[in-house]
Amino acid sequence: MTDEKEIFEAIGQRINQLRKERNLSFQELANRSNIEKANLVKLVGGKNTTVSTLEKIATGLDVHPKELWDFGG
Repeated sequence: MTDEKEIFEAIGQRINQLRKERNLSFQELANRSNIEKANLVKLVGGKNTTVSTLEKIATGLDVHPKELWDFGG
């Protein structure tokens, strides 16, 4: 069974993958998502977050929020 920590780590990795595919720096994605860069870096590192923040990041990446969950497993 996957625990919550593993889920947030997988979401963070997926966000980082999508960020890199779009050639965005952390700062650029943070600006586009209207969140602080430090919070984005923590989230990519596996820190838990809110659905609202994930929606902002999905908007910044120009993807549907469900794309953040497309990490397999």
